[in-house]
Amino acid sequence: MKQQAVHLRVCFLSYWHAGSGLGRGAELDALVLKDARGLPYLPGRTVKGLLREGMQCCEDVGVLPRGRTAEIFGVPTVKDAPDSSVPGRLFFSDARLPREDHEWLGGAEGADDRRALYDAFAATRIDSRGLAVDHTLRTIELCVPVELVATVSGAEGDWPADLQRACSLVRGAGSHRSRGLGRCEMTIQTGGHAHA
Repeated sequence: MKQQAVHLRVCFLSYWHAGSGLGRGAELDALVLKDARGLPYLPGRTVKGLLREGMQCCEDVGVLPRGRTAEIFGVPTVKDAPDSSVPGRLFFSDARLPREDHEWLGGAEGADDRRALYDAFAATRIDSRGLAVDHTLRTIELCVPVELVATVSGAEGDWPADLQRACSLVRGAGSHRSRGLGRCEMTIQTGGHAHA
């Protein structure tokens, strides 16, 4: 069966945090997920989950036919039925900086600018008197707004148009979205030169 691929662009509009589960001692409680060159990225499974949710919303409001999300993204295993899962039809790469930016920022000449990709954000809980509550200070590392590119591939079909519909419903990625972090726009680019 003939394969096709499209490029997914994730354009962040605000600071964002895709957590690594790691901290840096007393300095930072939560670090941004970084690749081997110290550059931020979104894992393919995160990208897939965001688009799956967007597509399910399209399906729920009648923009896409019932069952389209399961057809494209698969069906998870049902409890007590290990053979009930159905694999998805698409494969998602990690969303990374465009190739030229990744090569330059990941090299020795981009070291200073690479450090400028990150900032720290501190928050604490305030009590009813307006005072900080003891032991509630938390500091996380944030990434500045950037554009990331991922590749989505699968059997030839009409799924790119459906993914574009799903993209229009994705408004954020990463953690702390309810606090204004991770605002983004996703778009599908077919053909052409995408620099993924």
